[in-house]
Amino acid sequence: LFDKVMVVDEGKQLYFGPASEAVAYFERLGIQKPLRQTTADFLTGVTQLHERRVIPGFEDRVPKTAADFERAWFASKQQQAVMRQVAAFERQIQEDERGHEIREFVDQTKMGAQKSKLRRKSPYTSTITYQFAQLFKREASIMWGNRAALLFKLVYNLAFAGIVGGLFSSLPKTSDGAFLRSGVLFFALLFNSLTAQSEIPVACTGRLVTYKQKALSFYHPAALSLVQTIIDIPYMVVSILLFSIILYFAAGLERTGGQFFAFLLFLFVSCLCMTALFRLIGNASPSVDIAHTASGVILLFSIILNGYLIPPNDMGWWFRWIYWGLNPLAYGYKALMTNEFRNLELKCTGASLVPSGPGFDDIAHQVCTLQGARPGEAYVRGRDYIASGYQIYVKDQWKDFVAVLGFWVLFVAATAMIQEWVEFSNTGYSIRVYKRRKPHVQAVTEDAIGDDSKQAQLASPDGPSDEQIISGTTFTWKNIDYTVPVKGGHRQLLHEVSGFIRPGEICALMGSSGAGKTTLLDSL
Repeated sequence: LFDKVMVVDEGKQLYFGPASEAVAYFERLGIQKPLRQTTADFLTGVTQLHERRVIPGFEDRVPKTAADFERAWFASKQQQAVMRQVAAFERQIQEDERGHEIREFVDQTKMGAQKSKLRRKSPYTSTITYQFAQLFKREASIMWGNRAALLFKLVYNLAFAGIVGGLFSSLPKTSDGAFLRSGVLFFALLFNSLTAQSEIPVACTGRLVTYKQKALSFYHPAALSLVQTIIDIPYMVVSILLFSIILYFAAGLERTGGQFFAFLLFLFVSCLCMTALFRLIGNASPSVDIAHTASGVILLFSIILNGYLIPPNDMGWWFRWIYWGLNPLAYGYKALMTNEFRNLELKCTGASLVPSGPGFDDIAHQVCTLQGARPGEAYVRGRDYIASGYQIYVKDQWKDFVAVLGFWVLFVAATAMIQEWVEFSNTGYSIRVYKRRKPHVQAVTEDAIGDDSKQAQLASPDGPSDEQIISGTTFTWKNIDYTVPVKGGHRQLLHEVSGFIRPGEICALMGSSGAGKTTLLDSL
């Protein structure tokens, strides 16, 4: 296992050289290695007069103290050979300028190569590109290992898309279906936002490992944050695509290629944005409980003030600033609404026409009650409907998309900076604290002591008192016997072992190899 070994006793060198030659060296000094003894046990016992075996005829010449072994070592050929090797290596370094080569190698390892060099004061020994590559491999392996959960989430999303698509099946292009279309778009946005909330416990529990690996200079936590964001994109693309195909066509939304792919894009970016938001909340919160509370409050205001439940004109001025400045769901919803209603014409039917009934069939004498309707027209243009009812304008469609994209970039950057510079607990090291248990002991009394000298020692003034034993403040063991079955009978490994340890004391359990130290500890 080891190429070389050094034997030291009392601060004096007894041997240094190949491990395979150590036994032969000490045998030349007159110390014999037993056949079944390991080399490690033999080397640690060469100075123990009661353990070592002296070769017959070497009784007067074998070293007895550490000083005797040191003198024998300095007078040996092995020590002279070691010194010659050291001198030759030093000459080689001077002749070959290996010192410069070693320093150059360290700089290359530390600084990287060409334009990707690290700062000399940086604690990291790998470039940021290398960290990205390794983190990509690790996160991809983690995701693949968790594929069962991802598959369950995918089936769960598809099931909900089918259920809601069935409830809103083939929405009519009439005034009766105007609000229902808005509801389908709201559900699509809200459902994927709620599923993104699962990022919170992942962010809170995973950062403890990140803190420890940061302390060891494995990688930049910001790099891990960016990799986690990118690694989620492929799965999210598949999930949004399958979800949208089922819901979009089952509900009968506008079936044009441009509007369908725009729906996919807007829903995908909105889902990315909400995932980044919840990941930010998880990393910015001291605990998972605080993170869930904060996310619940933020999600509540985002849902209520996104423009569907309460139109912007009906919001109080004290809430309207949230709609315009802090709510990415509002901009995502506006983009989806403009995409769906931009070319839609809603036919006014039934109770939407006033007056209605027998004899009222001339649109010139009727008006549609749907918001955005014009007198004398039986159709309401979708862009007029959302402009009048929701204050959403088609010309702002791509502005709303860019706003959602900007929120996503902001959340990703904030998460990376928090992971890089903010820590909520000192995790550089951990201390394991064991719960103190009172040992099950039997009080030592005069009746129990009898005439046995070992038991009498426990009751002596130097031993623990009865009160200490009963209260459990002293660890005591008495007359421990341990026997194991072997072929042909039994073998006793421990025989009437007794002792005690007081609080605050350190007890050294000593003995030669095979004496029963480990067996006693296992028994205790």
